[in-house]
Amino acid sequence: MNDTNPFILFGTAHLVTLASILAIAVVLPVLARRRLTAAGQRRVGLFLGVSLVVQEAFLIWLRTSHYGLHWTEVLPLHLCGLAVFVTAWALIAQSYRAYEVVYFWAWGGTLQALITPDLELGFPEPAYLAFFVAHGLVVIGVVYLTFTYRYRPYLRSIFRSIAALLVAVAVIAPINVWLGTNYLFLRAKPEQASLMDYLGPWPWYILALVGIGLVSCFVYYLPFLIKDWLAGRRLAGSENP
Repeated sequence: MNDTNPFILFGTAHLVTLASILAIAVVLPVLARRRLTAAGQRRVGLFLGVSLVVQEAFLIWLRTSHYGLHWTEVLPLHLCGLAVFVTAWALIAQSYRAYEVVYFWAWGGTLQALITPDLELGFPEPAYLAFFVAHGLVVIGVVYLTFTYRYRPYLRSIFRSIAALLVAVAVIAPINVWLGTNYLFLRAKPEQASLMDYLGPWPWYILALVGIGLVSCFVYYLPFLIKDWLAGRRLAGSENP
């Protein structure tokens, strides 16, 4: 790898990249709602879903062919890799069940990865570009589903999302033992700086992440809870003039 171009956390390139992802995530759903028919909105959703799958395949090829990583190191078994395929399915099939799972994965996992990425190389290295395209498309896809298709999570969605993650952990933990890998960071913390650095040694940081994840799910659900509460108050007010 080219060690002369290291990734700089919150450097200019990182901040510009985050701002670009944010801009697309905001502008695309607005334009789709205002300018496109339902068929046009679906075509954009299909494009985003297919793009997620294609970029993930390209990322695997890039890591093995260009950077010489072993295939066991590049399987899409981290939370963000799983989120890629769940988001793609939600977009392609317009699956609400997939959406309510990945809604919390995107904000709790993918957004964290964008803010504190596990990267060694900076812009414009292919690894940098592929990483942010992959993770950025997940966030853009979830926002698109929320504001274009008007999908939204409910309280039960939190528990369905956590249940899906626990199933993933149950499957991936033995794979880690078999291959000697560290998917979902179940065996060790990432090398780059992250929230896990403040959560103690293994395995305590995993237990801490479970607690933080549960609390954060309620935080990510809070806007919809407030919206429902306000709608209930308006309805009560209209029924009792």
